[in-house]
Formats: sequence, structure tokens, C-alpha cells
Amino acid sequence: MRRYYSYPYKATPLNFPIEPFARKFSTFAVITCLVLVFFNFGAHIVLDPKRVSTNKIEELARDYYENYYYDSFVGSIPEEDFNTAFMTYSEYGFPRVYLRELLLFDNGRHADDRAYFDGEYYCNTNHTSVIIMPTPPFGKKDYEIKYEYECWWNS
Repeated sequence: MRRYYSYPYKATPLNFPIEPFARKFSTFAVITCLVLVFFNFGAHIVLDPKRVSTNKIEELARDYYENYYYDSFVGSIPEEDFNTAFMTYSEYGFPRVYLRELLLFDNGRHADDRAYFDGEYYCNTNHTSVIIMPTPPFGKKDYEIKYEYECWWNS
């Protein structure tokens, strides 16, 4: 015959003098490991040479069009032909601009940025290029950029 008790069985906890320290230490160790794992992932995302190179090319292309090419192009066309001139390039884009040109435009202002493309992740400056396609209403910020990369990992 089974006996059923009206109260649940409770074990008495063992009280070791090291137990509070062990709990605090294990909690600290787990939190430290989680912080290190997240820091490692974050560092790979932020410091990834491929991502850094890609972001730098995008930044150079935007700067080239908005602060250099757009003003010179608008200054070279008559005001009455403004829309016609931009519509000509809206489908296929302006002539291809290579990375070497992006690094050297405006009196070599971005020449120091070449280091982003010559390290662990190498980009060929003679073949990596951008094509800028203006979109209506043809302002400085109205454009799309098509990127063509020739980059690889150095061994």
C-alpha cells in the first residue's frame, strides 16, 4: 500500500561557506563571456575589411557626384536644356568612373583613402568602377549608383 503524505518533501539546503562566492563568480563569468562574444561579433561587423572597402567606395562615389561632377555638368549645359541633358543619361548613366579616378578627383583629396583598398581585401583600382544614373527631378541627391567591384582577399 502506498503512503501519501500531506506535505511535500523538502531537502534541507547544504550551506557551504564558498557558495555565495561561487554564485557571484559564475554569474560574472557568464556575463563576461557573453560580452566578449558580442564584442567579437561587433568587431567583425565594424572592422571587416570587405565592408570597410565597400562603404568607402560608396562614400567616394557620393562625394564625387554631389560635390564635383554635378556642379561641373550643370555648369556646362544651357539652362533650357537641363532636363533633356539629364534624361539622356537617366537610362544608362554617366560614363563609368573608375576607383582610381575617385581617389584622385578634386586635386587628390581622397588619395589617402587608397589604403582601404590595398590591404587584406584588395580592390583593383583600374577595374572597380561606378556608374551614376540621374533620376528625376535631377537634383544633387537624385541619382542611383551601380557598383562594379573587382576585389579579392589577399593571401
